[in-house]
Amino acid sequence: MSNAQISRFQLVIVLIWSILGTGIVTVPFVIAQFTVRDSWITGLLFAAGGLISAGVAAMFLRALPDRNLTSGLIDAFGPWLGRMFCLWFLVWLYLINCTVLREAESFVSITILPETPEYIIGLLAMTGISYMVYMGAEVLVRDGEFITPLALIVAPLLFALSMQHMDVHQLMPVLAYGWQPVLRGAITPDLTYALEFLISLQFVRALRDSQTLPKDIITATAILTVLLTCVLVITTGVVGQSTSYLSYPVLETVRSIRVGRFLERLDTLYVMGVMSTVCIKLAVFHYAWCEGMKDVFKLSSHRIVAYSGGLFVWAGSFTFFRSTQEMEHFIAGVAPAYFVLTLICIPLLAATVMNFRRRAKR
Repeated sequence: MSNAQISRFQLVIVLIWSILGTGIVTVPFVIAQFTVRDSWITGLLFAAGGLISAGVAAMFLRALPDRNLTSGLIDAFGPWLGRMFCLWFLVWLYLINCTVLREAESFVSITILPETPEYIIGLLAMTGISYMVYMGAEVLVRDGEFITPLALIVAPLLFALSMQHMDVHQLMPVLAYGWQPVLRGAITPDLTYALEFLISLQFVRALRDSQTLPKDIITATAILTVLLTCVLVITTGVVGQSTSYLSYPVLETVRSIRVGRFLERLDTLYVMGVMSTVCIKLAVFHYAWCEGMKDVFKLSSHRIVAYSGGLFVWAGSFTFFRSTQEMEHFIAGVAPAYFVLTLICIPLLAATVMNFRRRAKR
């Protein structure tokens, strides 16, 4: 399955679920620390980060066609310096895996399994995810395709039922405090979650047509911008100013749904959806990490480090983030600059060096 070809539709689906997995949980809370009424404007600005990702991917693939990110870095900088840049990228991937797993452990523990130790939740999750990665990229995209029809049924239903408690006045007045809170709130979505689109550069060798990758990123960006804006509008309209101190404002929005005397507690559907998408995100990033390990250390297959790497991620989720406060500080305070350096500066530097080397040969 290592040679499986991923179609454009499958790639877009995987990118959407990978970003939405933790984005729908974390982004509303992060934005609400700066603005509540104008959070929907911040959602629209997500498109800017997606366009930046598409531009970086286009420049990288033009300079290094049919190369994934790690092999492209080795080709551009040479075997030694290139591997040093690859190690930086692998460390970044490892930390992101630990962060996402820690988010999942905390979310499951708070919402549905408060009596279960979080390390047990993380161990069970990484066991299944490691098996998915071991089976190859095709399993990841098939999983994304499987949950898509279910999401197309459940998500509109939850949106429609939530709107019965929506108060449009919660969104007024628009830009009462100017653009500064909106732009500050857009830092994490645009420079963290939107740049995660560039993880697709690690899947270039599995794509049927790698040159269409920038267009696919733009397609996924457009869909996610609409979805994120709708989520922020409904959440603000239902929860209001309480969004700024609720850890999971979207969950509270779904919990507010009541239809008659019998239809309630639909938050179970929301939790199931979040966990499904988080598993896809973890599998995508873990597969990218295993592929990078294969390129850097010349392994015969990514399967060699699938299970041991999963255990390594599980251990790191508690070693680096002993509390949710440390995790939130990393996401909001450290991740934006870290993502820009890793996902924008390094690929663009590799593309520039490769173009310069080609001109020098001519």
